[in-house]
Amino acid sequence: MKAIKAPISIISPTCQISPKCSMAIALFLFSTTLLHHPPLLANSLEDPSAFSPILERNSDVNSEENSPKIITTRPALPMIPLAENSVWETPQIDNQFNPALFTETQQFIAQDPPLTEPTSPGTTESPDEIEELRQQWQLPLPPTTFVPIEPPATTIRRGGTSQVAPGSSSISPTAFGPGFGQFFWGAGFQHRTRFTDSADGTISTGFGLGNPRRTVGLQTTVTVLDLMSNRNNDDGFMKRGSISFKLHRLLPNNFAVAVGVENAIVWGFTDAGTSTYGVVSKTFSPRESTEEPFSRVTVSLGLGNGRFRFEDDFNNDVNTVNVFGSVGVRVHPQVSAIADWSGQDLTLAASIVPFKNIPLVLTPAIADITGSAGDGARFRLGVGYSHFFSF
Repeated sequence: MKAIKAPISIISPTCQISPKCSMAIALFLFSTTLLHHPPLLANSLEDPSAFSPILERNSDVNSEENSPKIITTRPALPMIPLAENSVWETPQIDNQFNPALFTETQQFIAQDPPLTEPTSPGTTESPDEIEELRQQWQLPLPPTTFVPIEPPATTIRRGGTSQVAPGSSSISPTAFGPGFGQFFWGAGFQHRTRFTDSADGTISTGFGLGNPRRTVGLQTTVTVLDLMSNRNNDDGFMKRGSISFKLHRLLPNNFAVAVGVENAIVWGFTDAGTSTYGVVSKTFSPRESTEEPFSRVTVSLGLGNGRFRFEDDFNNDVNTVNVFGSVGVRVHPQVSAIADWSGQDLTLAASIVPFKNIPLVLTPAIADITGSAGDGARFRLGVGYSHFFSF
């Protein structure tokens, strides 16, 4: 008869237990494993700075009997990325600790350092420093162009108003002249002419054409050479006269150049003959404002024949050229002092604007003061007036 073997569970080589007992033992061992975690092992290579702050605080709890010893040199728990809305499960440490430690634990939040509010340049400097910077970076004003118009007066039109300036020469031409729309009138008187005791005078009128700033200007002057009869029947009022021309151009930096012909067209006769010349003028500005004394200096220098020659060359009809020039210093806003070399002799004069806003100019002068020409010094007086017509 064959023996029937009953099922048994082998726990050890020396004992046998029934299936019910075996199931009970397995349940007991499983529950024990869940309730008691194995101790954490030490790692001597771990950097202490990587420890969890919460575990370090918990390690300070003084529980000698109920709390297991926590090894503070353990490796840090791995950072496991979780899916969205998942829960991070942290193993619980089987010890008793004060829950208040969690509320007192400092929370470390990674964030950028606080941004410093940029400093506005307008709020850091004092008013004195701001004014100093404004003066340092302020752009200078553009230079004022001083354009004398001779003869007989200098008029600068700005915004519909007229500003009259005194002249810079008395008897020799300058490179400045009128443009289109400007007319002038003048009269001259001398108490005696050369080598006579008779007084005489002239009158003239003229106008400007063209634009000397952009292209070129043309000055045309008509002069009556005798106002009274002091010789024979060949002179007298309106019996002698001439027409003169001058082409002139304004350049940058208050320069001007001109060429001209005096007495180009003559009726009757003229004592001076026809004279051709070229001249360059330059105005300097020692002061910024014309209201200050010595604010402007105008210098003219030219070459010419005819009346600009030395007296001996003129009398002997020697065809030469000579140097002439003038210097006008604006000693007052309405007065200029003038030294004028005509090529034959020196004339000292003044140019006076009696009324600031009326283009009337008076020019008293003493001619031939060096005695190198003529028969002695002579007094002369010129009067000029100009007007601008807006066509």
